[in-house]
Amino acid sequence: MIRLRSVYKTMLWGGLKIRDVLHKDIGELTKVAESWEVSTHPSGQSTIASGEFEGKSLSEFYDAIGWDFAGDYGQLHKRLPIMVKYIDARENLSIQVHPGERYARKHENDGGKNEMWYILGADAGSYIYLGFNRDVTRSEVRAAIKNGTIEALLNKIYVKKGEVFYIPSGTVHAIGAGCLVCEIQQTSDATYRLYDYGRIDDNGKPRQLRIKQAMDVLNLRRTPVPTGRSVTSANRKARNMLGVIGHLTVSEYDASGEYTLFLPTAKFGIALVIDGEGDMEGAEGTTRIVQGESWILTSHRYTIKGKCRVLIVTY
Repeated sequence: MIRLRSVYKTMLWGGLKIRDVLHKDIGELTKVAESWEVSTHPSGQSTIASGEFEGKSLSEFYDAIGWDFAGDYGQLHKRLPIMVKYIDARENLSIQVHPGERYARKHENDGGKNEMWYILGADAGSYIYLGFNRDVTRSEVRAAIKNGTIEALLNKIYVKKGEVFYIPSGTVHAIGAGCLVCEIQQTSDATYRLYDYGRIDDNGKPRQLRIKQAMDVLNLRRTPVPTGRSVTSANRKARNMLGVIGHLTVSEYDASGEYTLFLPTAKFGIALVIDGEGDMEGAEGTTRIVQGESWILTSHRYTIKGKCRVLIVTY
């Protein structure tokens, strides 16, 4: 097991739940919007927290051991196929959309972005926006952006802890204030903002909107209102989430006492400790795990002892 050190992003809408709820050491930062837990993207690289490769970036780690351990995608792009983030929305995130693989490769020199959200926590009344609530036209969307009424066109979904939602590329969406989210996504930093509530950044300027690009990739059809479901019951859909780069499985394990899990044959696995603490025993020995930590897994059988909840991501 290889523990990772996070990369922190301090966008204006961030808060302190990543410190206060997940108990992560953010140093002197006054807010953290995103904690990039597993990333080989140039916009923010996770680093190895201990052992032989301590202090090296995750990309440097794979440079050393060989990108074949990250599968065909890793060998081709010299990046992992997925990224994992914790997101703390003290305020609403911008209303946005992500491009698919083909568009992103052509216009952004980046990957497309399908993603899933696991709700780690939600204040009373917290919600997300996910898809249009009816079929729309591009002219309607442009007018709604201009006059500040685009929220009326979106599915507004109240959320609670433990729910899971899938956001395919092309789907308009936003995380609402009060949500703490674990986001598992394709490796990409391509985001097109449509609307940002008229906010200004720390330099007193409005944040950039990319409406033309958003219009190119938006799915303008009505999105049926999705129902949040547990990770376990949604595994079949999760396996197809990253269809352009292979199969992803996300499972939640709630250990109380002792629990043994068997990972499928995979190029790599990731353990995200989202609550509690315990010991995780594999072929390489026994390791203490605590809330907020993220680990690369190197074996296919583990026994968790203690009281903790762990998300296991395999590819």
